[in-house]
Amino acid sequence: MKDPANGDLSTVLVVDDDPGAQLLAQSALELAGFRVCCAADGSAGLAAFKAHAPDCIVLDVIMPGMNGFQLCERVRALPHGQHVPILMMTSLDDMESVTRAYTAGATDFASKGVNPMLLAQRVKFLVRTKLTQDQLRASEAHVRYLAYYDPMTRLPNRQRLVDIITQLGQWASPRGRRIAVMSIDIDNFSGINDTLGQVNGDALIADVAARLRHCLRDPDRALDQSDAQIDLSEPADWLARTGGNEFALAMPGLPDSDAATLVARRIQATLARPFMVAQTELPVSASIGISFFPDDGTDAQLLLKNAHAAMHHAKKSGRGACQLFMESISTRAAQHLSLEADLRKALDRNEFTLHYQPRLMTQDLRVDTVEALLRWRHPQRGMVAPDEFIPLAEQSGLIVEIGDWVLQEACAQARRWRERSGPDWNIAVNVSGVQFRDGTLAARVARAIGAAGIDPHAIELEFTEGALIENSGSVKHAVTRLKELGVSIALDDFGTGYSSLSYLRHFPIDTLKIDRMFVRDITAQNGSQAPLVDAIMAMAKSLGLATVAEGVETDLQWQFLRSRGATQVQGFLFCRPLPVQELLEWNENWMHGGPQRLIGAA
Repeated sequence: MKDPANGDLSTVLVVDDDPGAQLLAQSALELAGFRVCCAADGSAGLAAFKAHAPDCIVLDVIMPGMNGFQLCERVRALPHGQHVPILMMTSLDDMESVTRAYTAGATDFASKGVNPMLLAQRVKFLVRTKLTQDQLRASEAHVRYLAYYDPMTRLPNRQRLVDIITQLGQWASPRGRRIAVMSIDIDNFSGINDTLGQVNGDALIADVAARLRHCLRDPDRALDQSDAQIDLSEPADWLARTGGNEFALAMPGLPDSDAATLVARRIQATLARPFMVAQTELPVSASIGISFFPDDGTDAQLLLKNAHAAMHHAKKSGRGACQLFMESISTRAAQHLSLEADLRKALDRNEFTLHYQPRLMTQDLRVDTVEALLRWRHPQRGMVAPDEFIPLAEQSGLIVEIGDWVLQEACAQARRWRERSGPDWNIAVNVSGVQFRDGTLAARVARAIGAAGIDPHAIELEFTEGALIENSGSVKHAVTRLKELGVSIALDDFGTGYSSLSYLRHFPIDTLKIDRMFVRDITAQNGSQAPLVDAIMAMAKSLGLATVAEGVETDLQWQFLRSRGATQVQGFLFCRPLPVQELLEWNENWMHGGPQRLIGAA
C-alpha cells in the first residue's frame, strides 16, 4: 500500500492474544504489502497505536485484561484515533456482539478463522478507503484554511476573528470579564507600496505581522489553525490580518482602557523600530482604535466595526495616534456612511457643479487663470462643504470618478468660452494623490482634453506636496507624461508639507502656490515682515518657477506680494469662487475699475 518503492508502506496493527492467529494475519498482511506491528493484549495494543499511528487495526475481541470492545473505545477517544479503520475479529456470532462492536466504534466486523488472504484483501479495502478519506479531509482542511486564514502571514483573517471573538464573548460574559478589540492600520502604506513595489510591500506586511505577534501574551497560539473551537480553558490573545495593511487584535481579560492603551503604545513602539526592506530602513507608524466587550457591544462584528471607526478617528489626529471608541465616533461614522452613500449617487443625479476663482497677474491684475473648485448641492442637505465630502471621496476611492468629471467639465468649459468668443482664461484643476495611484491619470487627462478639442496648455493641474511624496514613483511618471502632453503643473499649498528643494529639482513643476497660512502672516503688526514668504519666493525664483499667493484678503498683503514679485495673486480681496455666469459678470465689472484702484493704491 501507499508507495513501497519509496518505503512508504501502510501500517497495520494486529492485536490478538492467540500467537497462531497473530502469525497468520501478520504473514498474509506482509505478503499484501503492509508493514505490520503486533500486540498480545489491549493495553499493549493501545501503547502500539500511540507509538506507530497505524493506518488500520485488526482487533480480536476476547482478550485478557482490556478486551477488544474497550480498546476500540479508547482508540476512538484519542485525537488521532477518530478516523483509523478498525476491523474487529471474533468467534462470537450473536447480534449483540456485532451491535456492541459497532457501538464501540468498529469500522467492520468479521468472524475469526476467515481465510488470512481474504482478511488481507479486506484490510486493503479499508486502508484504501481511509487514504481517500484522508485526502478528502486534507482538501477540506485546505479550503477551510483558505477561507479563514491569510496565506501570506498565516494569521486568521477577519471572518475567523469574528468567530474567535464570538467564542471569547461566551467565555467572558458569565465571568464578568472584558475583551479589548484593537484595529491597527499601518500609516501611509500605499505610499510605501508605490515607492518600493508590491513585492517589497508584501514583505513589509509579513515583517509587521511577525512583530505584532510577539506583542501578544502567548505568541505561538496566534497561529493556531486547529479546529473551529478554540481553547477557552486559558483564553489567549488573537491577532488577525483583516485587510491589506490592517490588522486586528482580540485580548481577553484586559481589565480597563488604561491597560489596553498601554498595550497599544507598546505595539506602536515595537513598529517604530526601522524595518529593513529592499536595503532601505523604513520606520513604520500605526494608528490604533480600541473597543471593549461588553461596553461597546457584545456582537463581534460590531466590536470590530467600532474599533475600526475609532482607528479612523485616530488617523485624523495624525499618524501614530491611539483612540478609544466613544459613542460620538459611532454617530460620526454613521453620518459618514450616509454621506458616502449619497456621494456615490451624486454624479448620476447631476448634483455636482464647478465654481471658479480667478488668479490675477500681479503686474496689471488681469485674470490669467481660474481655479475650478468642486461644489456639491445635496437635495436635502443643501451645499455640502468641500472639506466634508472631498476627504470622504478620497478615502472611498470615489475621487477618481469624481475627478474625471471635474476634468471633463473644466475642459468643456474652456472650449465653450473659446467657441463663444469668451475669455481666453486657462483653467486650473486640483488633483488628489489618490488619482495618481493606478497610473492612469495622464491617459484620463489626455482623454478629457481630446474630447473637448482644446489646447492642452489651457489646462493646469494642481497637486499637493503630500501627493508628491506619498506616491513619488507614480507621480513622477505621470507628471512627466503630462508635461509631454503640454499640461502645466502647479504645486499647491507649498510650505505646509515637506518643502524639499531636492524633489522640486526632480519634478517638472511650473508653479508654486504659496499657502494662505503664510500669506496670513503678512500683517501690520509684524511690519509686513513675512520671512517664509520671502524664502519661498526666493526659492521659486532660483528654480525659474512662477508663484501664486493664495488667500489674499487685505490691501497690505497684496502690496507686500506685489513688492516681492509674486507672479499671481488669488483671494477674497479680488473675488470669491463663483458660478460661471456670476464670474463673467464680476470680470466685466472688475475690468472697469478694480485694477486701477488697487494698483493705484499700491
